Amino acid sequence: MGMIHPQRTSAGRDRAEISVRVAVYPEEGEPEITEISASNPRSATVKFTRFVMEKVRESRGGVPEEAVREVIENLIHAGYRGVVVSVLEGGNKVRVSDRGPGIADKRRALEFGFSGATPETLSEIRGIGAGLGIARAAAEKRGGTITVEDNLGGGTVVTIAATSRKDADENAATRSGGEGRVGKRYPDGVPRLDISERQQRVLVTVLECGEVGPSTVAEMLEISVSTAYRDLLSLEENGLVVSDESGKRLISPLGRDYVEALIDTWVK
Repeated sequence: MGMIHPQRTSAGRDRAEISVRVAVYPEEGEPEITEISASNPRSATVKFTRFVMEKVRESRGGVPEEAVREVIENLIHAGYRGVVVSVLEGGNKVRVSDRGPGIADKRRALEFGFSGATPETLSEIRGIGAGLGIARAAAEKRGGTITVEDNLGGGTVVTIAATSRKDADENAATRSGGEGRVGKRYPDGVPRLDISERQQRVLVTVLECGEVGPSTVAEMLEISVSTAYRDLLSLEENGLVVSDESGKRLISPLGRDYVEALIDTWVK
């Protein structure tokens, strides 16, 4: 259970069957355990997130969907091995455990731009997420927390905890004055820049990958190499990325802050 089991399709090609267990713990009584499956990582993220959030809402919990989705998408790095998703405390806590290789630097895993993605996983998920940084931002915006720990016997346990909806709304209102780390550096807000939504996606891709050229960006975002080149050039002109000696682009300090502020607008 919780592993990728290759199956043969009618076309004669291998298909990976991804299976995880979801356990919902009521206030009293035994947990309700359901096993759900998907055919590939992209559909797994959508299907598993939808199912878990149905259980969170049925329990009247406040765990944010953005955080759940990012943590579930991150399971691709564990090969979906031994995955158990637990809905606890009336839907105000979701714990995702796996039996994958684990995360060596758990502190950095929650930073924007940290990614353990391999070329193989990038070919499976072509989104523009920023690792667990989005999950952390979503949880904190709801007045909650996210923690990353080692699983007993190997693997990782990620726990998303939220306060009640009333407390979360009050906390969000308190923080609306921009007292975050970025807000302190930019009292008047991160500078407004004239970049398109596609260029924002390119910028997040640079942050995730650490060092990229136009061909990598084009492949990941499914755009032409010439478009990727122009977008990278525009981002460089705006001071959001810089070129290294090989001509590849890296995120600049302003670019990192811009992405963090941008992602904060994505989470609800």
